Amino acid sequence: MPYIDQAFYNDMYNGTPMDAETFNKLESRASDLIDMVTSYKLLVVDLSKEPTLVQTNVKKAVAAQIEYMYSEGGKLSVHGGSPSSVSIGCFSYTEGSSVKKVSEMALSYLRPTGLLYMGVGVRC
Repeated sequence: MPYIDQAFYNDMYNGTPMDAETFNKLESRASDLIDMVTSYKLLVVDLSKEPTLVQTNVKKAVAAQIEYMYSEGGKLSVHGGSPSSVSIGCFSYTEGSSVKKVSEMALSYLRPTGLLYMGVGVRC
């Protein structure tokens, strides 16, 4: 389920410009990643009934993830992007950090929503 449209991405988030086809592909992947990092909690709630902070931050998180993936090379960035180690003959280069699939900005938008909480909930 798409969480944002291109109008939100362009007008409210002021994201990096891209064509509609690219946006649609990245939006689908970005929404999937946001669902994964939130343990699919958004699939069992009606987002429109959540507080405004949650609604807005989920949309901004998806937009941030779209922009991150676009800057990292598009939808293939989800699969790991470029290699972190390369060897040619006697020359070897290893990148210092592992490839991140989820934008730090997206995670920052999600933190105050409670959607990243992995503990046990208690209901009475």
